[in-house]
Amino acid sequence: MNPRLAPVVAISVSLCLDACTGKYIRPTTQDKIDPTPERIERGSYLVNSVTNCGVCHTPRVGGTWLGGERTDAFLAGGAVFDDRGMGFKLTTPNITQDVETGIGSWSDDEIMRAVRDGVRKGGELMWPPMPFGTWDVISDDDARAIVAYLRTVPPVKNQPKREYTVPFMFKIARSFGALHHEPAKDVKPPAAGDKKALGAYLVKVGICYDCHSLSSTGPSDKMLLAGSEDPLSEPEYGKIWARNLTPDMDTGLGKFSAQQIKDALKSGKRLDGKPMAPPMSLLIPHISTWKDEDLDALIGFIKSVPAKKHKVPDRQLTPEAKKLVGE
Repeated sequence: MNPRLAPVVAISVSLCLDACTGKYIRPTTQDKIDPTPERIERGSYLVNSVTNCGVCHTPRVGGTWLGGERTDAFLAGGAVFDDRGMGFKLTTPNITQDVETGIGSWSDDEIMRAVRDGVRKGGELMWPPMPFGTWDVISDDDARAIVAYLRTVPPVKNQPKREYTVPFMFKIARSFGALHHEPAKDVKPPAAGDKKALGAYLVKVGICYDCHSLSSTGPSDKMLLAGSEDPLSEPEYGKIWARNLTPDMDTGLGKFSAQQIKDALKSGKRLDGKPMAPPMSLLIPHISTWKDEDLDALIGFIKSVPAKKHKVPDRQLTPEAKKLVGE
């Protein structure tokens, strides 16, 4: 390339990428969310039970996914996703109210934008596994409740060591906005009394969709709750395929009752009686605290989706993970 043309090409590419991704980054306001007791209570339930924020954003005992969440550093970041199958290695950030290392300097609207749109304070697009791809369904009321509750979380000064490895093709995809959606706006909650709509809402807000509808290129309706095509892989616990949750009688949950599924989600034991392994076992302490009416709506929706025949492989656990689940 002619050296004189290099700056022109660089500017042209930059403008192109800005044009591609700009529609996914909305401007934010300095408006304050009213932290009413009801809103904080709802936000606490969403963060601690439904969205499972602590699973990823709270550092773990011993610095391993096989350890429990540290009670002294709630939401202080530092967990490392090391999916060698996909080629990702990313560290979760501190989302406490610490001004220097957390989100204490962010406006309420900047936090809302991050949760639903996957955009950081400075306008940078985030990466999965943050589930912004499906969290555009979070209603305005619930998004405000999440922010109101996060404001009550004690600040923890913790700057996690940044681990950052992202496959080249994912970088290209993000540059063109392929990983993101247009900004969430005026999102209504499920209609009162519509249990199926509530169940569909919770399947996405509760991140069931992200793992159990996982095609080789990401969460997709073509794999709606039919299990993952590729394993959820971490060197600490091995390879685990998200199982088929559809009502297929042979490869899904068709032969199990709603009560059996509910008992499994409450107890952390699979429907064959074996203890669940990571990552599901990490979620159970949160899922088991869901309100009965929400669990019932979730399971009702799962029972209503089209059956899909898709048998996933058996889990391949590391010796440490086998010991954890008693195998």
